[in-house]
Amino acid sequence: MSTRIIVLPRLNKVNNFNFFFKNTKKKLHVNQNFIANPFLALYGRNSTVSIRGRGLNPSVSANETSESNKETSKNSILEDVATKVLNCQEPEAKSSQKTNSSHIPFKVVPREPSKSSEAKFATLSTIPNTSTDLRSRINPYIKLTKPNLTVLVTLSSICSYAISPYSVSLGELAFLTIGTALCSGAANAINMGREPEFDKKMPRTVGRPVVRGLVSPTQAYTFAAATGTIGCSMLWIGVNPTVAILGFTNLVLYAWIYTSLKRRSIINTWVGAIVGAIPPLMGWAASSPLSHPGAWCLAGLLYAWQFPHFNALSHNIAEQYKQAGYVMTAAENPKLNARVALRYSFLMFPLCFGLTYYGVTDWVFPIDSAIANGWLAYLAFQFWRQQQKNYSGSNPTAEGLALAGTHAKKLFWCSVWHLPAVLILAMIHKKGQWDRWFRYLGLNSDDAVLSS
Repeated sequence: MSTRIIVLPRLNKVNNFNFFFKNTKKKLHVNQNFIANPFLALYGRNSTVSIRGRGLNPSVSANETSESNKETSKNSILEDVATKVLNCQEPEAKSSQKTNSSHIPFKVVPREPSKSSEAKFATLSTIPNTSTDLRSRINPYIKLTKPNLTVLVTLSSICSYAISPYSVSLGELAFLTIGTALCSGAANAINMGREPEFDKKMPRTVGRPVVRGLVSPTQAYTFAAATGTIGCSMLWIGVNPTVAILGFTNLVLYAWIYTSLKRRSIINTWVGAIVGAIPPLMGWAASSPLSHPGAWCLAGLLYAWQFPHFNALSHNIAEQYKQAGYVMTAAENPKLNARVALRYSFLMFPLCFGLTYYGVTDWVFPIDSAIANGWLAYLAFQFWRQQQKNYSGSNPTAEGLALAGTHAKKLFWCSVWHLPAVLILAMIHKKGQWDRWFRYLGLNSDDAVLSS
């Protein structure tokens, strides 16, 4: 029985190469019920098979071929299949892409690019991307200011300004905001310029611009001098001299005293807490006298908050601090580190009560702020209790250290949310705030549920 190839156009198409290859390898016998493929239709045009209609009983006239012709057809099919799959096109398409210029009555010569066009493209390729270049120059200086820390410092100053009992103005607020941010950025830039040799030893600080060589220490000091001068001048001119002096004092305290103590004594943590307490005093002094006890309650709130926040942060990277040459409480005395965090967490309660007692907030503030303070104190207590177990007698176990690390992480993230929550609540419950709202809405303050 001779081999017959059946071509069934317009039927279901087969896109799977494995199925197509297997059926091609089997010489496409009729009894295999092979479904037609458009490629086979192209092959069938050159064969001696003729089909009339779509039925399965077409009239076929085929000449007997020799065994060599069969092998040639088989190899041709396999080559065409491979060509189609690898080139993603029909075999005839590849040959049709060749340029045929036999019908053109003149010689075709490809045009070579002119020197002017080459020079034009060369000039375009050498033009620098101005926006990208400018961004790459500015970004290292922005990172010198420690943007996240600077934003937190500035917000604490703004909140204190909003909570203060005396009148405020938008112009004064703008000068306070920009001046405080510039002073904070200058202090951070000096801090980075002084510590590249130590920062490169810690994974947490190895990406800083001075460590990476994007900015030299001299450039960092120059940038700090410029931003610090502008910041203090704005505070002096746009706010008042008291705020400017506080801003300059904080810059010196952080950039020189705190930075130097980090490699000498664990007292650096207490000095750093004073640095965090000065911005609320700056915000308060912008509109109200510092003789008011409420200013010191706010400053005490920021001072106390530093310990559960930083002690929890430093616990999990205590070894990194030690290897880099920093003297931190978490590495030198882990029990003291947890005890201090717990002690200052409890101090939040009387400080929030003091804001109400001295007439800064209403009497609802100690109640709802106690929720946030209780959450912070509870996590600090868990951290302290675990450290007591770890260092009560024998060496701490791996499981105990892991639990302490978990409690420290929870305490850290709680502190991140705690401070904004307490400050926002203090602004909501500012003395007389609800009376002003009720008067604005046309209600009597005597009918108010929440009165100051």
